[in-house]
Amino acid sequence: MAGNVTPLAASHKALGARFTEFGGWEMPVQYTGVPREHLAVRQACGLFDLSHMGEVEIRGPKALDFVQWVMTNDVLKLAPGRVQYSLLCNTDGGILDDLLVYRHTDYVTLAVNASNTDKDLDWLHSLAQEAPYKGQVEIVNVGKDRAILAIQGPLAPKAMQAVGLDVLDLPYMAFRLMGQHGEIMISRTGYTGEVGYELYMPACQGVFWWDRFLALQENLGIQPVGLGARDTLRLEMGYTLYGNDIDEATNPWEAGIGWAVKLNKEFVGKEALVRLEPSTQRHLVGFKMEGRGIARSGYPVMVDGISKGEVTSGSISPSLNVGIGLAYLKAGIGQVGDLVDVVIRGKSVSARVTATPFVPSRVKDIVKG
Repeated sequence: MAGNVTPLAASHKALGARFTEFGGWEMPVQYTGVPREHLAVRQACGLFDLSHMGEVEIRGPKALDFVQWVMTNDVLKLAPGRVQYSLLCNTDGGILDDLLVYRHTDYVTLAVNASNTDKDLDWLHSLAQEAPYKGQVEIVNVGKDRAILAIQGPLAPKAMQAVGLDVLDLPYMAFRLMGQHGEIMISRTGYTGEVGYELYMPACQGVFWWDRFLALQENLGIQPVGLGARDTLRLEMGYTLYGNDIDEATNPWEAGIGWAVKLNKEFVGKEALVRLEPSTQRHLVGFKMEGRGIARSGYPVMVDGISKGEVTSGSISPSLNVGIGLAYLKAGIGQVGDLVDVVIRGKSVSARVTATPFVPSRVKDIVKG
């Protein structure tokens, strides 16, 4: 299989992982099966290799001002040590990427989607040539030399304690530098809806920490988790996936993530988004299947026999044992509780528009020792 491999590729192969191509990377899609891995995260703890994700540092005298200008969210409200979800938009208001912003004392780290790393870097470099940022901002792609692990699930705090990383006092959407030289960045973040942590570290340390966490398999039930269960976990939360639910042809209003846009400040794409907000033609909704079948990306959604949109993400929910999904429907169509039809292999199957998340989020649960 062609593509980049993470520093943990040999570890995944030794565990018998099945691989897939994702964002130009060869990644484990599952080890023991998606339902089992999914439920391990919901009930105990899961260990993910996220080293395909991009990691970009913005440095220089105007680093913070630059990030404030290119991001839709208000980065200046972030205190050092805090994390923020934000969007990188083009001048037309289309979403180039959704990402996490890590505010350090004198620089900023961006955690970006794997498939968008090169595109994001090109865009940021081009914007950094404009006044007053030219010569005042340095954009560094550090992801090539890093490994990223995620530990997610109700037992994630105990797993962190067990490997000697004491972060029980770390609040949600906050991070801390640890290790002998502050080389490991640990944040209380994740993409699963569970209490969890993400660890950014030098690539040479990836296998060491992976093995330390996996050694807890017997005591804490920690399981390696592939991209298959990562997708079903995020879908149960109603989290968007770049390339499926959002892309450059999507704006934040229709995707339901307008809360990450702050119109009381200047940013790239603001003028377009101000124009687009009152004229949104479609909206992203969640749905549960009432008939048998699994909705997949691209399947039409019908109302009274007329096409009103299409599915962007769909799967069986391992937690609920029912088909769930996300779909764009025309504005004014598909309020919560409404019935629609999803066309699955030429057959119309009933589904009900549902509020998300499909299962309760526990990301803000209080961590106790």
